Amino acid sequence: MDYFELSTFGAIAGTLSMLFVYIYLYALYRERYMGLWIISWIIFFSRIALFDSGFFNWKNSIANFIAYQIFYLSGAILTIYAINIFINKPLKKYWLYGAVAAVVFSMTAGIMQLSAGYKLAPLSCFATVMLFYVGKVFININTCGLGRYITGGAFILWSILTFVTPFFSYDNELPWRISLIGGILRFIITSGTLLVYFEKTRADLINEKKSLQESNQELNHFCHSVAHDLKSPLLSINQLAKHIELNYSDKFDNKGKEFFRHIQKKSADVINITDHLLELSRMSQKEMDVELINLESLFYEVYEELMKLQPSRQVVFTIKHLPDIYGDPVMIKILVINILTNALKYTRNRERAFIEVDSAENENDYIISVKDNGAGFDMRYSYKLFKIFERLHSVDEFEGTGIGLVVCQKILKRHCGKAWITGKVNEGATFFFCFPRNRQVQSSYSTVISPDTANQ
Repeated sequence: MDYFELSTFGAIAGTLSMLFVYIYLYALYRERYMGLWIISWIIFFSRIALFDSGFFNWKNSIANFIAYQIFYLSGAILTIYAINIFINKPLKKYWLYGAVAAVVFSMTAGIMQLSAGYKLAPLSCFATVMLFYVGKVFININTCGLGRYITGGAFILWSILTFVTPFFSYDNELPWRISLIGGILRFIITSGTLLVYFEKTRADLINEKKSLQESNQELNHFCHSVAHDLKSPLLSINQLAKHIELNYSDKFDNKGKEFFRHIQKKSADVINITDHLLELSRMSQKEMDVELINLESLFYEVYEELMKLQPSRQVVFTIKHLPDIYGDPVMIKILVINILTNALKYTRNRERAFIEVDSAENENDYIISVKDNGAGFDMRYSYKLFKIFERLHSVDEFEGTGIGLVVCQKILKRHCGKAWITGKVNEGATFFFCFPRNRQVQSSYSTVISPDTANQ
């Protein structure tokens, strides 16, 4: 392989690498400007393969020279158009004027039968400005990392190389060194472009995550404000209905009294919902105070508190060995209250209810299970369990707001854990939740898991 063949091969290989990279990126992102870049690189590759390789002699044929100009300038214009779409700017008319001027000067040189260098100079000047502009755009991209500097710098070096090319084109072939260096620069641009898009994707994800966190925080503040503002008038309505029923009951018939009891019940239900919404909002925003928690003692404590509210219940409550965990004591207690409240609620129709708390562990997590023999549920609808206001039983059958499990999941997410439930209709359910075993992970909740992060 002689020097000319080597330089042609390098130029073609460098261009093909760019073409394949842009096809790959277009397949990933489906952006319009990437499609235009693909077309421009196909044109550029065709120019090298047909004209720069010597297959068609553009220097001594007017027809071939016109075709060469079309390939040269159409690829350049498409590149500029694509880069302007990339940065959300319209294509300026002076680029079109510049292309027309380049054609006029090149054709004049051809008609005057000047050397190839004079014919090529106007086209090279236009391409030089275009490549320098593209390089400047890449350098100014708002991303972190070296990709933009590598890509932008390579484009600028390519523009310098393009500018000096006409001065060496007075012989029949382009100097092999210039063509080979151009191919190497295109390889560098290929690598830099991949870096730019990976860095840009990462930056976009970070910005979207930040925007989502801000939106979630605003939503939490809004929910907290609405729930808080609703609670006061609802309490007033509830108390007023009670007052009227107690002090003016003799003025109403049975139907009127029933209306007031209905008002009390419905207002109490809505107050309960607002309380749960406030609790959900607090779990999302509360600063975490992490300490070692004896989970076994906590389950016994919460169970005894709940049973004081329903002392006539017959419940077999057993706890097997539970691990000590690191977490926020207030949040973990709310978690346990919600879990045991559900277990007691859904077993209340059993003559002899049982609730069993057990634990297991794997390589990464402690897994705690709370099993009951209550009403259970159809696993086909399990996807609804951790969605706000979604319930698998009617309010007439079992009271509830559809928020408790959402609170549980929120608490567990803030502790790097998760929850899931299995069950069978009329045979009970098992609530599973896990915490990481790694003490370093557990004890770093307060610094790693911020309120904003918890909202995801």
